[in-house]
Amino acid sequence: MKRILFVTGCLFTLFFAACTKELSDSNITPYTNHPLNDTIWVRTVANTAAVHELFDLFAPGLIIDSFSLTNGATLHYGDSLEIEIKPNSCVSNGIAGPTTGSARIEILQLKRKGDFIKFFKPTTTENGSLLETGGGLYIRISKEGKELSLATGSTIKVRFADIDPVKQNMQAFYGREGNPLPLKGIDTTFNWMRDTDSTWLPTWSKLSGNYSGYEMNSKNLRWISAERYVDSTQAKTKITAILSPNFTNKNTAVFAVFTNHKIIANLRGDYPSRSFNVNNIPLKASIKLVSLSYIGSDLYLGIKEISSVATVTSYKIEPEKKSLADILKYLNGL
Repeated sequence: MKRILFVTGCLFTLFFAACTKELSDSNITPYTNHPLNDTIWVRTVANTAAVHELFDLFAPGLIIDSFSLTNGATLHYGDSLEIEIKPNSCVSNGIAGPTTGSARIEILQLKRKGDFIKFFKPTTTENGSLLETGGGLYIRISKEGKELSLATGSTIKVRFADIDPVKQNMQAFYGREGNPLPLKGIDTTFNWMRDTDSTWLPTWSKLSGNYSGYEMNSKNLRWISAERYVDSTQAKTKITAILSPNFTNKNTAVFAVFTNHKIIANLRGDYPSRSFNVNNIPLKASIKLVSLSYIGSDLYLGIKEISSVATVTSYKIEPEKKSLADILKYLNGL
């Protein structure tokens, strides 16, 4: 039976680093008996920091279904998502042979740029290379509360639609998660890693529903995506976001969202400069800097439009207090 619930678990990511120059706005506004008075940055952000609570607030809808492990299944969710699981292809760690009986499957779909922000899954690799994505999925299979994995040599076939025109040179990428995963909040070590099979993914289309997308035979469960590397020959630069001192690495996350491509990079909190920055942004790119903050019981959204990234790359963001509904509406429209 299919249901929609909310995600509870460690599914999201943010990265933090360090640089050298003091850049923060020096204009501090005092707020009586309010957490906005806390302007202290930290070298290491604890998993109890307010920024991690954005995970709970942005928790998106989760598809829950069931199927027979013995017989396998082909699961359809509208015309835009299909998942084919082969018979006897799932195993339980430490137990020899396939697991049988009925299993639970949980599915999350990343369609829009705002989804990658809500999930805290920027489209970047371990070394910070930018990726353009065609969308992705989170697939978790479990039996009696115990998570299962695919048997050696088995794959799960997925076909998912891209809301943008399909690209002919997308490749399979898997999410590399922290080990162990944090018990709460954002997985700060998450990044995307290309499959050893770097051939281009097949594309498909359905004229009846005007859908087109990608087909993957995934060797792994959990985070999978269709992505491609951004042109490495382009001149690139580092950009820096400056916010007022009330917005620190303990309560704020900042993302660079490309206007004309499905590319999302997160700006790392830099303790020495009290600012946020990211490398490898192509010159002349059209982007938006988006900041999300949780301070006390209030949410803040900051947006800085940059029509063409230039050699002067420090930009000031001025967040405004917003409702959760307003922020989600904005992210869903990216």
